[in-house]
Amino acid sequence: MPKPLYRRVRIRPIGRHAEFETRLEFAVAALVVMLLALAVMAALTPARAYGQIAPDAPRLISPHGSGGMGVHWLRNEAFPGDQGALLVTWAMPALPSGMRLRAGGGQGAGGASAVFGGIDYQVPLRRSARQWGFELDWQSGVGISAGDYSLVTLPVGLSGGLSWQSGTVWIAPFVTAGVAADLRLGDEAPGKEFVVDPTLEAGLDVAFDRERTVVLRAATIWGERQAVSLGFAVGVGVLRR
Repeated sequence: MPKPLYRRVRIRPIGRHAEFETRLEFAVAALVVMLLALAVMAALTPARAYGQIAPDAPRLISPHGSGGMGVHWLRNEAFPGDQGALLVTWAMPALPSGMRLRAGGGQGAGGASAVFGGIDYQVPLRRSARQWGFELDWQSGVGISAGDYSLVTLPVGLSGGLSWQSGTVWIAPFVTAGVAADLRLGDEAPGKEFVVDPTLEAGLDVAFDRERTVVLRAATIWGERQAVSLGFAVGVGVLRR
């Protein structure tokens, strides 16, 4: 009896993969732990800390340089009297594709401390293999900041960028435009509890080796959430899709 030219295969439905479920559960657990830590910090903060830092300014999301782990110094001016802050971003390998964690802290107005954290998420809309080819991502996320009052932020926008490689030098400018919705909670919160602000951010990523082991990153954001940042990231290719 001749052997059949084909064999039956079982196709696993999308979303049923055990590894995906494990990564998603890990991401949710990491978010819960981070939010609990922020809640504890907020509880320990004096009632009149007079400090607040926007958790999404700047976003530092681009089609090329959002992955790996980054360390950034921020100069926030979203609230009068804000001072310096430190931001750490991490696209952990266990997280779903396009997801990244952010957390940090610094001094808000009056020299009091404020802490913040959140999740970034981006989805590729356009990719190009050419030099200076334009690429576009949709991005969103959620952030929380604990200072003189609690600030919950939902940013949404589009991030577009170009890239150029010559030898070991790589340059990638990017621009992000969108809106950020803020929910302000607490006795010290400003009069308006819910505010939506437009955002416009520009940044530049630079590397001096083909593998982009270390990428230097700078960004600035204008408007009500104005801030500047300088830093570096390692393993940037982790989020590159």
